[in-house]
Amino acid sequence: MNFAKAKTYLDKINLLYQGIQDDDQLSPIERKLMLDYISKLYDCFWSEGQQNPVVQATPKISTPPPRPATPTPPSTPAPEVVDLPLAQAAYVAPTPAVETVPEKPKPKKFDLQLPTTKTTSAATGFNTAFDELFEQKATKDLSQKLSERPISNLKLAWGVGDKFLMINELFGKNSSAFEEAIATLDELGSIDKARAYLEKNIIDKYNWIAPNKVSVAKDFIKTIRRRYL
Repeated sequence: MNFAKAKTYLDKINLLYQGIQDDDQLSPIERKLMLDYISKLYDCFWSEGQQNPVVQATPKISTPPPRPATPTPPSTPAPEVVDLPLAQAAYVAPTPAVETVPEKPKPKKFDLQLPTTKTTSAATGFNTAFDELFEQKATKDLSQKLSERPISNLKLAWGVGDKFLMINELFGKNSSAFEEAIATLDELGSIDKARAYLEKNIIDKYNWIAPNKVSVAKDFIKTIRRRYL
């Protein structure tokens, strides 16, 4: 190792450190110069370590003495296999086949809906089976007369609740069919034309004469009649 060279860099580091300590400030040039001196001083000691590497002694590994051989036990002869006569199998009578009788198919249940008996009145040409829906009772008290005032627009004839009831009960929950029927009925000029349209396109299709629909259908036709007053 070159001690003179190492001492030179060490003196430079001390001298530069004194100057930095006196000024109480460190400029970029002084910082770079200090790092350069430290790096060169480090190289002096590093090169010395590389030239004289420390050789570590290799530990000796002791080999255990060989174990004595284990004596092999004498082989036992395999037992002799003697073929014995098979016992006669017991006779098992075959199970007679059981004839399976196919079950008779159960009669299917059909939900039959009797068609509406179409009896046409000779005078009007309407189906008499629907007369109950278009029956008009005479108005007696004032409240009934007020409820039968003319209607100028069928689209505004029902509230939201009544309209919902009509669609569900009389039009199979089909709001488009309800709106289309109202638009058509609004343009017809008389109750006779309205009845002819309903008998041909609506009443039979949605089965208005069913017992649970008659009352709602009567109220619907009663409102339709007011459009033509």
